[in-house]
Amino acid sequence: MDPSTKLRIFVEHSGHLIFKHGLGQMSSDTGSLGTQLLLISERLETVNSEALTNGDIPELNKVTRKLESIAKITGTSYSPTADIDRLRNSLAEFLNSSDHNERQQLSTNCEDLVEALQKYESIDHILDNPPGSEIIEYSASVKRKLLSGLRNNSICTCVRPDENQGSPRWHPTRLLLQQKPRQDNRRVIDFNTVVALGPKERWRNVCLSVPLENSEGIEGEISPSSGPNHEQGSDLVRGLFCYILRNNTFTRIRFVFRNGNFFSEHDVRGFEPRLCPGIGITLTTVLQKYTLQLKDKVELAHMTAQALWQFYDTRLLYDKWNSDCILFMPEERQGIRRIPIKPYVPVQFEVSEENIDEYLSEKLLPHRYPRILAFAIMLIEIGLGRPLHLQRWDSLATQVNTDFEVASQGLNELKETPWENSSDKSAFIKAIENCLRYENFGPIDTTSAAVPSPAGNQDGRTSLQIDHTRRAFYDKVVWPLQWLVEFGHQSAGYLCENQKPLQISRASSTRKDLEEDIQFPPTEFHASRRINPKNWLSNLKDINKAIHPKLQNLVVDGQGVRVGERGIRVAILDTGYNPEAPLLAVEAAARCFKGWKDFVSGSDVPFDSFGHGTFMATVLIHSAPISEVHVARVAENTNNLGQCSHQVAEGIRWAAFEQNADIISMSFGFPAFDNETYGPISKAIDEVKMKRDGQIIFLASAGNSGVYEDETFPATHLSVISIRATNCLGEFMNTNPRSRSGDSEVFGAIGDDIPPHLRDFYPEVSLPGSSAATAVAAGTAVIMLAYVLVLPQLLKTEIREHKLKLLWTTEGMRKMFMKMSDDMGQQQRFLNPVKFFCNKPGAFDKYCAIYDCL
Repeated sequence: MDPSTKLRIFVEHSGHLIFKHGLGQMSSDTGSLGTQLLLISERLETVNSEALTNGDIPELNKVTRKLESIAKITGTSYSPTADIDRLRNSLAEFLNSSDHNERQQLSTNCEDLVEALQKYESIDHILDNPPGSEIIEYSASVKRKLLSGLRNNSICTCVRPDENQGSPRWHPTRLLLQQKPRQDNRRVIDFNTVVALGPKERWRNVCLSVPLENSEGIEGEISPSSGPNHEQGSDLVRGLFCYILRNNTFTRIRFVFRNGNFFSEHDVRGFEPRLCPGIGITLTTVLQKYTLQLKDKVELAHMTAQALWQFYDTRLLYDKWNSDCILFMPEERQGIRRIPIKPYVPVQFEVSEENIDEYLSEKLLPHRYPRILAFAIMLIEIGLGRPLHLQRWDSLATQVNTDFEVASQGLNELKETPWENSSDKSAFIKAIENCLRYENFGPIDTTSAAVPSPAGNQDGRTSLQIDHTRRAFYDKVVWPLQWLVEFGHQSAGYLCENQKPLQISRASSTRKDLEEDIQFPPTEFHASRRINPKNWLSNLKDINKAIHPKLQNLVVDGQGVRVGERGIRVAILDTGYNPEAPLLAVEAAARCFKGWKDFVSGSDVPFDSFGHGTFMATVLIHSAPISEVHVARVAENTNNLGQCSHQVAEGIRWAAFEQNADIISMSFGFPAFDNETYGPISKAIDEVKMKRDGQIIFLASAGNSGVYEDETFPATHLSVISIRATNCLGEFMNTNPRSRSGDSEVFGAIGDDIPPHLRDFYPEVSLPGSSAATAVAAGTAVIMLAYVLVLPQLLKTEIREHKLKLLWTTEGMRKMFMKMSDDMGQQQRFLNPVKFFCNKPGAFDKYCAIYDCL
C-alpha cells in the first residue's frame, strides 16, 4: 500500500471514529466533524496523485498534522490493523478533553480542505465524469423548426436574365457554429446564418430565433400560403429569401418563430460587417496559410465538436465534417478585410452522391463510424496546426483503413508536440483518442424485450442507437473540449495570416523537422545533473555564447545591419565607467561599449571617479556579453545623487531618443519621501514611454536599507520594474526594503554571491545589494530579447512575431519575469533564467512559454 493510500485510509478511519463518537455523545458538532473527514477521504481518491505525493496541498497538511498530533501516528505509515485501537482511544481522549475552540478550528480547517480539494481534482477524474448535457442541448423540436425553416425559405423561386440554365434550386446557406445556445429573457435561441443569391455573390446575415418550448402548430414546416411580396411582419414563406437577397441593405435580418411560422422583427444590432463574396475559406486553407493560437485551436475544436453532437441526427450530417467543409467567411469593415474565427458549415438540403452511412457493419474495419473518424482527423489537424495527407480510394474498406492509419500517426505526432499546459494537452488528446475508439459509441443491443423497437433510418440503424451514439459523443469528445474552454481559453477573435504561407506537406512531419534550438555546451544543463548555483554567472555566459552565432546571422533591415553587430542596447545611468578597469579593458568587453554621455562635468572621455558605475557595467557585461552598452554619467557619487534629478531625467531622454536603448538600467534610488525629486524623473519616464509607444524597458534597484526605509524611487514608478537582491539560492536579502501592504509580487535577482574577481577593482562600492541585482536583471532581459530575435531561425514554422514584440515593453518584460521566476513565498519571486532554459530544452517549448505569458 503506497503512502498516499495509507494517508487516505487514516483520514477515513478518523472520520468514522469521530462520527461514531458524536452519535454516542449525541453531539452534532462532533458528528459534523466526522462527516467532513469522511467527505475528505472520498475526495482524496479523485485528487491529482502528484499533488498528493508531493505534499502540495497546504490545507491537507494542516488537517493531517492535527490528526497525527492527536493520535501520535504518522498518516502515511498508518496500519489499519495495528493502529486502529490507538487511533480510537486518542481521538476519544481529544474529543472528551479538548475545548470547543480547538475542535472548531479543526472543523474550520476541514471545511477549507473540502473546498481546496476541488482545485486538485485529477484531470482523468474530471473527464471521466461529464456533467449532464441537457442544459446546452437543442431539443428535437428546435432543430426541426430551424432546418425546416431554412430548407423551405432557401428555395430559389427567381430566374435572373443572365442565367441561361435557370436558377439554382436552393440559395447557398451557411450555419454559424456556436459554442452553446444563446438564450434571452424570452427563452429563444438565436441561430446565425449567412445566405447568398449564388455561390459567388455577396452574403447576407440572417438570424432565426427559435423558442425553446414546443410551440403549437406546424413545428417548423412553413406554410406556402403567401407570396414573396409580404411586408415586414408577414409570414416568412417558401422562397422569400429571394426577395430579401435582392434588397441591397446590409442590415442584419432577424426572424422569430411563432405559431408554426417565422415572422420578421426589427434587429437592434443594426448593421453588420459586410461579408465578402465567394464560397469562403476552408479550414484546410486556414491551417496552411494562417496562424492559430492554442486558444483559437481549443475554441475551434469545441465549437465544431458541440455542433456535430447537436446536429448528429439531422440532415446537416449527410456528409462527413472535415477540414474541407468547415468554412470561414471574410468580412470587410472600412476597407479592411479580416477573417473572424467564426466557423460555418454549409446547410445540406439534399443527399449527396458521396453520402456515407453513419455506421458501417463490414468486418475487419478499425473504425465503424466514418463521421466520427473524419472528425477525429480534423481535431488532429487543428491540434497540429496543419492538414494531414489523405488519399482517396474507391474501396470503402481501404478508405477507412488508410484514414485510420493516418489519424493514428497524426495523433502520435501531436502527443510529441509540446503544449504550455500539460492538462490542456491531455484533455485534447483524450477527446481524439475517444473518437478513434469506435467501441465508445455502440451499437447498443435493441433486441431485448425491455427495449422498444423504434423505426430505423436509411442505414438500418434505429433512432435509439443513433441517440446512444450522440450521447456517447458528448461524454467522450465534447465534454473534454468543453472543459478546456471553460477552464479559461479565450479565442483571439481574428485569424492572423502568416508572413510566408506554411509550406508543410500534408504528409506527416516530426517535431524535429519543425525546430532546432541553440545548443548549450555545459552538460549541467542536461543528463539530469544538478546545476551548481555558485556557477550562475558561468551558466549565463554559456546561454549568451549559444545565442550569439544566431544573432550574427540575423539581418534586421534592408541595408544589411545585423543585430549581432549592435546587440541589445542597454543604457546604464550611474557614476560613469572606467574603460581602464581590468575587466573592461579587454578587447571583448571594450567592444560592448557603444555610447557615452557625461551629464555631470561634460567630459567627452569616459571616466568614473567613484567606481559604482564601473561595477554595474562589469556585472552587466559578464551577465550578458551580447549587450551593447551605453553609459550616462548622471552623478559623481552616491552622496550627491539627491541633487542630480535633472541629470537623471536628461540621461533617460538621451538613452531613449539618441541611443535608442532597449533597456534603461538604474542601480540607484531616491528616498520614497523625497517628492521634489519625483517631478523631473517621472516626467522623463512618462515622456519616453509615450513617444516610444511603450517600446522600452525600465529597471531600477529597490534599495538596501532593509526595514528602515521604504522602496526607493524610481523603482516605485508604475512604468519601472523594481529589483531586489537575492543570493544564488534565491533567498531574499535582509537589506531589501519592506513590501508595502497590498503590493503585488516583487522580483529579486542575484545581488549577492557575485564572483570575487568582479569585485576586486572597486571593493568599496561592489557590496552585495539591489544595485548589482538590477544589473543582473538587465542582463536577464537582454538574454530574453536576444532569444526572441533568433526564434524565427530556430522554429521552421511561422510564429506570431507581432505578439512577441510586447516583450520590448516594461509590461511585457514584467510578465516574462513572472514566467521565469520561482515563487519564494511572501510574494517574492526569484529570477531564474538558467532554470528557464534548462527546463524547456526545445525552442518550441520556450516559444510557447514566452507567447503564453504575453
